[in-house]
Amino acid sequence: MDDMQLQIDTLTNDWKRALADYQNLVKRFESEKHEVVRFANLNLISKLLPSLDILEMSALHSQDAGVKMAVKQFQDVLSSEQLEAIVPNIGDTFDPSIHDCLETITGEEENTLAEIVAKGYKIGDVILRPAKVKVWQK
Repeated sequence: MDDMQLQIDTLTNDWKRALADYQNLVKRFESEKHEVVRFANLNLISKLLPSLDILEMSALHSQDAGVKMAVKQFQDVLSSEQLEAIVPNIGDTFDPSIHDCLETITGEEENTLAEIVAKGYKIGDVILRPAKVKVWQK
C-alpha cells in the first residue's frame, strides 16, 4: 500500500508541476504577444511622424479649416495611443536622451538650446524621435 501511495504522490506532484509550467507558459506567451503588439504600434507610429510634421506645417501656413481639422484629428488619434510631444524651449539645458543636436553655434551659455528645429515624440519612456535642436557652445 505504501508503494501505491508513493506512486500516487509522485504522479500528483508531477501533474501539479506540469500544470504550473503550463500556466507560466501561457503567462509568458501573453506577455510576449503584448510586447510584439506594442513594438509594432511604436514602429507604425514612428513611420507616421513625418506625415504629421507635414500636416502641421500645412495647417500653420493654411487658412483652410479642413486642413486644421484633419491635423487635430490625426493628433487626437496619436494622443489616444499615448504619443506625447517633446517640445523643448530655447535656453533649456541640452539633454542627449531627448534632444538630437544638429549643429553647435558659438556664443551664449554653453550646452543650452539655441534653436528648436523640430519637436520630438515619445510614448511612455520610449523616445520615438528626439527633438532636433541647435546648441550653444563656447
